Amino acid sequence: MSLITSLTRMWLTRTTKPFTFNNEYDQILPFAECESLGLYVHIPFCNSICNFCPYCKVLYSAGSCDRYIDHLIQEIHLVGSQHKGRKKVTSLYFGGGTPALAAARIKEIIDALNEHFIITEGIGLELHPDNVNVEVLQKLKDAGVTKISIGIQSFSDKYQKILGRKRMDTAEMKSALSVVPFETVS
Repeated sequence: MSLITSLTRMWLTRTTKPFTFNNEYDQILPFAECESLGLYVHIPFCNSICNFCPYCKVLYSAGSCDRYIDHLIQEIHLVGSQHKGRKKVTSLYFGGGTPALAAARIKEIIDALNEHFIITEGIGLELHPDNVNVEVLQKLKDAGVTKISIGIQSFSDKYQKILGRKRMDTAEMKSALSVVPFETVS
């Protein structure tokens, strides 16, 4: 992990302790009484690790991503089955990492969540600029995604270079978005 990432994590969490992940979990998540509940699904895979990003992420591999999603779907059913019927939630948001790297399986995740929840205000997903193409956008739209947020850190080539990002083709992104439109693009 880069020094910048570590310092950002320490500033955000107000502690010098690193994140630790244990094989422990709550047996029950008491969400039945929550009003205006929103769901967040973290897909922690990236094609490259940006030095400015403080979020939990790992390099993408198809096998690791598939295993992660298999276990995620099991956990969705474990947690969702704790509530009788389907719980109303305002929204579902996929963040990461780069959730679009799992575009072929996003529908499976949404279908599992729809068995336990009623999503009333749409489904959003973060996109790396490299993933804004017709093929990926169509998979996401077919899965039920209604809102996308493109992680454009800067339109300035100078700042893109400083951040370790390559130049993006905004005309190509605009063209793809005109072929596969979404309710909201940010």
